[in-house]
Amino acid sequence: MKWFSRLLITIVLSVGLVLGLSILPELESKWNIPAFHTVKAQPVSDNNIVDVMSKVQLHLRISHVELTHAIVSVDLFASPSSEKAEIIQDMYALSRYFFSSTTNINQVLIRVLDGSKEGGTSLLLATDARREKWLPGEITPRTQSAEEMEQYLQSHFRVTYTAKWQQRFDAKS
Repeated sequence: MKWFSRLLITIVLSVGLVLGLSILPELESKWNIPAFHTVKAQPVSDNNIVDVMSKVQLHLRISHVELTHAIVSVDLFASPSSEKAEIIQDMYALSRYFFSSTTNINQVLIRVLDGSKEGGTSLLLATDARREKWLPGEITPRTQSAEEMEQYLQSHFRVTYTAKWQQRFDAKS
């Protein structure tokens, strides 16, 4: 009878050990929180610009991207239904991403084009963001409103508004 109890204890311990080991990968995935990992900045090139741009979550449609040495030029297409807050968030997100996640980009040029005209597009606003003016960690987009992001963009970067922008958004305010 002792051999039966020893065999039963061995089976129960083995099954318990197997179940415990099967739970480990699930626990590891719960520990895989981005706060505990450092994001390594990497250089942007013609080979990976598409991958870099796909990591940025934008509201507007990307019309054109060009990489020239340490300068990225991005044209965004604003539909007639695009809101002012969405445009400002996208401009902030692009400059923030390129300066925090890359090592070789020193200037980000962003143009927002209005597509409400059927004959073509016209410029709504443009931003010239330079790395030396960017202050990492000063504000985060999740906790700041679009107005605060716009103030940050205006105070740290060169933002140019067109008459079309003022007609479209300042008339609503």
